[in-house]
Amino acid sequence: MSWIGTLGPWAWGFVIIAIGIVALYFLKLRRDPIEVSSTYLWGKTIQDLHVNSLLQRMRRSLLLFLQLLMVALAAIAVFRPGIRDDVETQERVVFLLDCSASMQATDLEGGVSRFETAKQLIQGQIETLSDQQTAMLITFSDQAETVQAFTSDRSRLLTALNEVVVTNRTTDIMEAVRAADGLANPRRSSQVGDLNDVQVAEAQPAKMYIYSDGCFPPLSEFNLGNLSPQFVSVGSQQVSNLAITEFSAQRDIDASDRVQVYAKVVNFGTAYRESEVELRMNGELVDAALVSVDPNQEQGLAFELISDEFAVLTLELTAKDDLLIDNLAYAGLTPSKRASVLVVTEGNTALEVGLATEKIELICDVTFVNPDFLTTLDYQKLVIEGRYDLLVFDRCSPTAMPAASTFFIGALPPVDRVETVGFVGRSESEDDLPVAENETISSAREEAGAGVGAENTRIDANDVSTAALEAASGGVLDSNESGSQSWAWSGAVSSLSIIDVNRTHPLLRYLDLYSLLVFSGQPLDLPDNATELIAADIGTVMAIANRNSYQDVVLAFPVLDTDEAGEAVANTNWYAERSWPVFLFNLVRTIGNASESTAALSYRPGDLVRGTLAGLAEGFMVRSMSGRKVDVTLHDQVRYETLDTEELGCYDVTGEGELLERFAVNLFHRPESAIQAKVELELGYENIQAGNVELLVRREYWRLALLVLLIVLVAEWWIYNRRMV
Repeated sequence: MSWIGTLGPWAWGFVIIAIGIVALYFLKLRRDPIEVSSTYLWGKTIQDLHVNSLLQRMRRSLLLFLQLLMVALAAIAVFRPGIRDDVETQERVVFLLDCSASMQATDLEGGVSRFETAKQLIQGQIETLSDQQTAMLITFSDQAETVQAFTSDRSRLLTALNEVVVTNRTTDIMEAVRAADGLANPRRSSQVGDLNDVQVAEAQPAKMYIYSDGCFPPLSEFNLGNLSPQFVSVGSQQVSNLAITEFSAQRDIDASDRVQVYAKVVNFGTAYRESEVELRMNGELVDAALVSVDPNQEQGLAFELISDEFAVLTLELTAKDDLLIDNLAYAGLTPSKRASVLVVTEGNTALEVGLATEKIELICDVTFVNPDFLTTLDYQKLVIEGRYDLLVFDRCSPTAMPAASTFFIGALPPVDRVETVGFVGRSESEDDLPVAENETISSAREEAGAGVGAENTRIDANDVSTAALEAASGGVLDSNESGSQSWAWSGAVSSLSIIDVNRTHPLLRYLDLYSLLVFSGQPLDLPDNATELIAADIGTVMAIANRNSYQDVVLAFPVLDTDEAGEAVANTNWYAERSWPVFLFNLVRTIGNASESTAALSYRPGDLVRGTLAGLAEGFMVRSMSGRKVDVTLHDQVRYETLDTEELGCYDVTGEGELLERFAVNLFHRPESAIQAKVELELGYENIQAGNVELLVRREYWRLALLVLLIVLVAEWWIYNRRMV
């Protein structure tokens, strides 16, 4: 440890003050001569003359001593003397603080959470910094935030540290380490060896402290460079934690008032645990069960309820453990409703028969239209507003993607315009529109060569400009962010044989497709975010990709085709197999919202939630379970999205005073519930052992000096007043 002091040349000012106080006791007062008849009564006045004699020997004075003592104490307080532990020699220090859900664990002594313990440790480190050192504070959960940039002001660092709060989110340390890496390892302007290559900034090595329980994936390929990491493990090896990792509710297809509830409980602790599980609906206890789980084992639970209304379901583990956030799970239930499916085809018996099964009719309504419908304003009004849950395009393609999930058969989504068409709020009838909007639509029709007429007036996509189509639809066409999002053909038309099927995907579950015969098809070139579902000897022939909050499925060969005479001919025997109606049923349930129409989707804290407004943009609102109004962004009065999902629980989506839907936010993250603290981290190309977590403090004595100074000041005032009385 070393001495802390700030004594400089200016400190001699206190010496001058002390000399001045002493000099006051040597001053000789000027007296006026007074003639009196006797000096007996003026003896005290004569004594005062002797005291103020400049050359008289100084006598003992308690007041003088107290005044000099106050000056000395004031000097001590200003100098801020103290001691600190010599724990850091680097001029720059980076503190990384884990704010994820697992840091809420209370497995340490005294029941203090890991997060609060980590804050105390960082506070001790900040207080031991010297005035020449600078430090930065970065927090991380699923994303990183620089709470305080580099500063040598310890008070600013401590203020920023006190404002940090723990979150319910998962852990990802990559962004936080990259932020520190940008300082210590500056990049170059070009390739090494290039004549124009320069160092962008001077490398400034830094000590990086990571305060975490280590519940995150290793960063094995990260290059530390000039960073000198030290891992401070916060947490215990002996933990107790039962966690709910799955919880869902779904109405029975055959009986919509019967609700099936499923849950899974996992023991992430180091010892056998038992707990009672309570199931509540709208706050009332409806069922209970007992779980007994060994370490690293799991147990499933199933319940059955009766309800046909909106409901909030909660499942709670009553036994207390080290992490309570995963002891409670939420699920939302909505009234049974039917999904809407629009099939655009010139005629397809296989689709008509496959979508007319009893199971599909129970969960959705199917409408068939001709491809000419795609060029009408009805398509713009009904489809772009999000009136349908699923659109099936059989050997045809729209000019722009709708606000719904899609299934393309023997066709591709439109190139370079795969984003959803926006649609600004529109009335049910064009007569209700403002004059300006009516004129815009009329001009769009006139540009299309159709004039002003019925609502079903056709618009030739080849003749209508993008601006006219935007005006006719009341919105804008969003372009691709990059060409990698486009679908394309990657080969010529040929016969094919199925060689691989992704049977783990919900779309192809329970299907056996290896016996299919396909006479002609083309391989697909997939977007970057696509997943291959069926592979043939010529390449991928079925895939699925995400698009905003929707999903697009493309089948690279038609089920039915037409010959030269225009007659329908079979291109595959799939329509005659049992797997065909099963596939269509999976399609409607998986991406057609039929499986989600009665069960609320579950997200993790901080996830992006997207949905459609269903024409109820006015008065649209999202509220959390506590009643807090959630920040929502509306897109073209068609879609909404929010990132304000930190709070756990069920969220209500309302429009015009009507409850539209619910979604739930739960932790449901096994790595976050596995709270056993790590003893080492794999960071860069080395394993970093956990260091000492002893709390280091900076000891200063100026506060004590000020307290004594106050006491001396009161004593001096009391003594002085007694002498003057």
